Amino acid sequence: MENEIPRGAMRFVETGPDCFAVVEQLAEDKPPKLKMVGYSGGLIKGHWYWGDLAIDLKGMEFPLSKYPVLEDHNTDLKIAFTGKPDVSNGKLELNPETSKFLDTEASRQFQKNSLAGFPYQSSIYARPSVVERLSDGEKAEVNGMTVRGPASIWRKAAFKECSACVFGWDGKTQASAFSKTEMEEVDIEYLDKGGESSLLSEEGKQTILKTINQGKEEKLMDVKELREKHPDLVVQLTEEVTNSVTETVTALVTTQLTEGFNAEKTALEAKLAAKDQTIDGQGTRLAQLEKNDTIRGANERQTLADRIWESKLSESALDAGMHEKIRAMITHTKFVKDDVLDETAFAEAVDAEIKDWEGRMKGSSIQGTGFTRKSGDGDPEETTLSAKNKEVSNGLLALAGQKPK
Repeated sequence: MENEIPRGAMRFVETGPDCFAVVEQLAEDKPPKLKMVGYSGGLIKGHWYWGDLAIDLKGMEFPLSKYPVLEDHNTDLKIAFTGKPDVSNGKLELNPETSKFLDTEASRQFQKNSLAGFPYQSSIYARPSVVERLSDGEKAEVNGMTVRGPASIWRKAAFKECSACVFGWDGKTQASAFSKTEMEEVDIEYLDKGGESSLLSEEGKQTILKTINQGKEEKLMDVKELREKHPDLVVQLTEEVTNSVTETVTALVTTQLTEGFNAEKTALEAKLAAKDQTIDGQGTRLAQLEKNDTIRGANERQTLADRIWESKLSESALDAGMHEKIRAMITHTKFVKDDVLDETAFAEAVDAEIKDWEGRMKGSSIQGTGFTRKSGDGDPEETTLSAKNKEVSNGLLALAGQKPK
């Protein structure tokens, strides 16, 4: 018969040390092994839906060749996969030799935590198809033990997956995997004592269902009743849920903001680096252009000064042999302001210098630097030439500020 039962009623953690999930590293050069006992074969006391519960390992079905190993029955948190579980030792356990870890973040974190000593529990997910219900005082044999009613026995069930958990259903009643409120359609046949389902009337079936669901109905209450009977608990639960949601949202927003900021920062840094390269290149070119412009301006001013000198000296009465000496007396750079040669002031200075030289030359008996041939000893012409040369020499020395020899 088809039944609607809570999803969490088919996923459970057996409390105690018998059901565990652990990673073993036997040697550094060998891959780690997964050891996992999902069900010890014993009686699960006080299950929130089934009451006292036992699962008949002889009736456990394994229709597939491989099964997933998850964390908290969350299909997004894949840890490993395994072959058909072993029930030969009176318990449901995974075979380490047919189990293989996945290369996922959830798997790596689980292995790291387990090797560090974190105590994981194991939980199984199975869908019952035949359930025997024992009334008060009735008893039945299962997995080599005697179970006394009231209790439920899964005589047949299909194995789905195994999970590593931190806590069981009692600590995760709001989680989807262990939900008490999310219902699921399951085809279950309910048996009376002795397994004679064909003799069980419809009234008897409803009685069994009512007995199974009685504990659940007694434990459930609406929000109004909870507030009236347990106001302090409502306040505590409200604070816990608010804090949990706040922490989750804060962490999510912080992560998103951080990721967005880091991405924007990286993009801006790349743009700035590109701009810096462009600016450096432009700066180098600009500096070279400024240097070239400075050199060109200096050359143009030198050329202009040379022209003024040539023009002024060519019009003067000064001997051409003295032009270079006279030009050295005035430097055109003294007449440059803001990279511009003051032509008028410079020309006036040149005129004054030439005029000064011309005045000095007129005050001297020096007429030139010509030479006559030497005619011989005692030649009056040679004596005259020697005297003239000495006079020229003394005149030049006087112009240069030197004493005559």
